[in-house]
Amino acid sequence: MSSSDGFSRHTQPKLKKLTAEQILQINEILTSLDDYGEVQLIIQHGELKYINKVESHRAWNDEQGKKAN
Repeated sequence: MSSSDGFSRHTQPKLKKLTAEQILQINEILTSLDDYGEVQLIIQHGELKYINKVESHRAWNDEQGKKAN
């Protein structure tokens, strides 16, 4: 059964709340990402415990990528 937000009852996020400080911290991390990156929020017992920032970088520059094709 889906709710009006598109999440089923079993997949709804269990995070109870974010503080203003946490929201600002997440926003700072999001704005610092380059072209390839992601932010992972680690939730334990309904609370935000960790924010992981993952960045990916190309293993070649554009000229090398064109030669490989």
